[in-house]
Amino acid sequence: MVYSNQSGMNGWVKIHRKILDKPIWLNSTPEQKAILMTIILMANFEEKEWEWEGRKFKVLPGQFVSSLESIRQKSGKGISIRNVRSAITRFKKLDFMTEQVTRTGRIITVCKWEAYQDISINDRQSIRQRGDKEVTATKKGKKTKNNITDIFDDFRKEYPGTKRGLKTELDNFLKKNDAEIVYQLKPALIREMEWRKEAEKGGEFIAPWKHLSTWINQKCWEQEFPTISTSDNYKPPTGLKR
Repeated sequence: MVYSNQSGMNGWVKIHRKILDKPIWLNSTPEQKAILMTIILMANFEEKEWEWEGRKFKVLPGQFVSSLESIRQKSGKGISIRNVRSAITRFKKLDFMTEQVTRTGRIITVCKWEAYQDISINDRQSIRQRGDKEVTATKKGKKTKNNITDIFDDFRKEYPGTKRGLKTELDNFLKKNDAEIVYQLKPALIREMEWRKEAEKGGEFIAPWKHLSTWINQKCWEQEFPTISTSDNYKPPTGLKR
């Protein structure tokens, strides 16, 4: 089955020239560069709703639902499934992307997607405004509820460590960070879960999960993980299955 992240693939993306100086570009083969650009182009620019495995969920900016075959086709002539698999394995090691795999497809998340796009403050405001849900307007003033709460709560529910209620954790997060950072939380959590899974299989020591408030206060969405030493027979996980 072939998947597409949106009907007609309309719209545009911006790609900053600084990507030309990054190892992910400089050290990639021509085939990997084609796949890299295809993944960036397939990622959603704004939040969308999607039905996957019989349930509805939100695809955030920088994410898309696809398959290896769909990525291969969109990458153009001369690209094989093997090229796509090896490119994705490399891109994950370089923290360019993560994936969640099931029998019916996969969710691809481009890490730090906004940085690759060089999205300006005005662009971020535009994305946020289009994703906002208007609630009520009264003579005393307008009240607007955006999707920040929903996105943060989805991340909070997935977080494996000790956590408090939604309001307490969200207030702590917003007190110290810009609201736009909420889009980085779940992709960062997925990266840490995948690293922990690799580390466990590699026999590495894994510290217990921090309290969620500590994870937030220490800006753990920016953390980098050490390389896992693996045996020749060990194969890294292809993605986080849920």
